[in-house]
Amino acid sequence: MTVLAFTSVRGAPGVTTTALVAALTWPRPVLLIEADVAGSSSIKAGHLRGEVDHELGLINLALAHRNGALSLGTLRRQTIALTDDGARLALPGLATKAQAASLTDDFWATLASLLRNVTLHGVDVLVDGGRLGMRHGPDALLRAADLLAVVCRTALDDLVAVRSNVDQLPDGAGDGTVLDRRGLVLVGEGRPHRAGEAAEATTLPVWATVDWDPVAAERINGRERLRSSLSQLTSSRLIRSGRGAVTELLAADDRRRQVVDLPLETTVLSGKGVR
Repeated sequence: MTVLAFTSVRGAPGVTTTALVAALTWPRPVLLIEADVAGSSSIKAGHLRGEVDHELGLINLALAHRNGALSLGTLRRQTIALTDDGARLALPGLATKAQAASLTDDFWATLASLLRNVTLHGVDVLVDGGRLGMRHGPDALLRAADLLAVVCRTALDDLVAVRSNVDQLPDGAGDGTVLDRRGLVLVGEGRPHRAGEAAEATTLPVWATVDWDPVAAERINGRERLRSSLSQLTSSRLIRSGRGAVTELLAADDRRRQVVDLPLETTVLSGKGVR
């Protein structure tokens, strides 16, 4: 099981939509963590159209941590079902930006450890990390993730922004696999630049692409009630490309694991060791 975090370095390239589509098309049980500290949960107010318990969410985990009561059980009680089959759960994010002050570095580190335990129970974890570098942001979750996917559009200024911030991306646990755990998810490849151009401009590999489909994005983010009828969007470019993106992201995770699992002497001799 894996932990995959999504983030961005500027603006609103579609991190939440990409993470939500990934969760809805994930082939195994999955938990989506809405860790964007900008406030106003997009999942509760958007995708689920305010039809779930408004009291559930991330802030309650922060309060439990403050009281020394943060556990797997606490986490499970704060989740909501994204789909009626119960295989896809979500932890809603903050209701307001002001709540972010309660999210300390120690809380995020504790939550990161807790999410690793979730994967031991056969559930993958996806993290909507929002924009990189936000005050009170989930840096510990980004560092602890097996894969860190930078969501980016393909305009030149977007690619330049990623390149300028590559050195600021969390580099993981120091296991020598920095280049294997960080990559791009492009939104709207060919609008105007292609994957190869994006990889060259940013110095990051392109792991996956998601089609530009604003109509479907609006529908999945609350324009229509889709919780029980996601099949309405199955034929959309967004969902079809999302399924392909998930396949590519899982393949990227497999490649990373192959590097991590190499014997030390093989890693050094092949030039893949820590430099």
